[in-house]
Amino acid sequence: MLMGVLAAAVFMGCQDRSIYPPQQGPYDGVISNYGGSAVDVTLDSAIFSIYVVQPSEQTVNAHVVTSFWDEGTVTWSNFAGSYSHAVTGSFVASHMGWYSVDITTIAQAWLNGSVFNFGLLLEQGDTPATMYLSSEDTTIATHPMLKLCFTQDGTPECLTIQRGTHGNVSDAFIWESFPNDNYGASQFLYSGLVDTLEKQTLVEFDLTGLFVNAAIGDFVWSDGDMNGIQDDGEAGIPDVTVQLFGCVDSMLAQTVTDGSGHYLFDELMPGEYYLHFILPDGWTFSPQDQGDNDNIDSDADPLTGNTICTVLDSGETDHSWDAGMFGQEQEGCTRSKGYWKNHAGFGPQPDVVTPLLPLWLGQPDSSSSLQVTTAQIAYDVLSQNVYGVPSNGITKLYAQLLAAKLNIANGASGDDVAEVIEAADAFLSLHGWQDWSSLSREQRQMVLGWKDTLDGYNNGTIGPGPCEEEEQY
Repeated sequence: MLMGVLAAAVFMGCQDRSIYPPQQGPYDGVISNYGGSAVDVTLDSAIFSIYVVQPSEQTVNAHVVTSFWDEGTVTWSNFAGSYSHAVTGSFVASHMGWYSVDITTIAQAWLNGSVFNFGLLLEQGDTPATMYLSSEDTTIATHPMLKLCFTQDGTPECLTIQRGTHGNVSDAFIWESFPNDNYGASQFLYSGLVDTLEKQTLVEFDLTGLFVNAAIGDFVWSDGDMNGIQDDGEAGIPDVTVQLFGCVDSMLAQTVTDGSGHYLFDELMPGEYYLHFILPDGWTFSPQDQGDNDNIDSDADPLTGNTICTVLDSGETDHSWDAGMFGQEQEGCTRSKGYWKNHAGFGPQPDVVTPLLPLWLGQPDSSSSLQVTTAQIAYDVLSQNVYGVPSNGITKLYAQLLAAKLNIANGASGDDVAEVIEAADAFLSLHGWQDWSSLSREQRQMVLGWKDTLDGYNNGTIGPGPCEEEEQY
């Protein structure tokens, strides 16, 4: 499979266009920047043909060229034997007329980017010369050509690249007798010995595209009324991850929405694609395909975040793929560390802590973990004077972690701090308040970072928000 590199030819049939994509080096994988395509295209054959006007009865070998050359400047000296010595194909030049070499394997490598396309070299070593017609000959029909045949979804297509008919072709011969002379404008090409020194022919079929890129994208927005339609005043959501897939489920590219909620995948092959939107924490997808205007509805499946497959044609930019999202209401509300300390039953306020116990600070049954089984232990932890002192970072973490767990036990959603709680519990399973002074600087910063996040949660700046102010103390 060519993974859609030949999809360009499918859409252009046999019109006067060449093949996309532009040639990029295989060594850095930049071919993937064009997105690839999930169009199911198989290269069936690639046949190189050249017209012999002076046969030699000799075997002519075709090789893959391994370095850049230019028709108007190439010489024996500057070319410097830049070709693979493996024989790609050969023929015996026994009569005047067409000769062909099957180069399907190398053409597929050129097209999928695994080998850079520098063309072919014809040589026959120290044997009498063969002469061919070049692309400068006045008869276009006998110019060197490359015929590509492929199948898409059971439909066969062929495309011929030949100077004067379709696409761009470079050819020249180089001669050991005059190593610094260029013969790119010659009517004829040669391989073999001429005047006891060798000539070689170079031919390159330009697979660089005259083909027009396609693009897909548009908008992720905050759907305030949750109706799946973009209404006036509803703003875009920045930094939402959007992934581009071929319709055979291969991920091709990824981006994020800009500050206004827009995104775009461009420089794509024509072909079949779908999009996957990654839902940020605290958001829910809007209903899909609402109304009768595809340009302002939400296209993401609420369960998967995927759009349906769509076909991009040559040169098409499709700005109709949007995703609506709305903020998810989180259950409950949170109260501060001070509230829970004052409501542990040691003052005029009622004891609301005891019904929420027991709770662990750390993972259960670890020797370093602290189990809070009574309101007295809870009060001591929240006061920060029994299990260490207020300047001890682990003591501070104990207090904020206990308050967070009391809030969650009391019905507040802990989704926004679940990972922090899990990390803090894992740490406290290995470290107690006595270990604070022995921690590294990085460990102390980590502990204080957890403490600050949990403090924000307990005070309502993270998560479902604070309870009514009068309930805090």
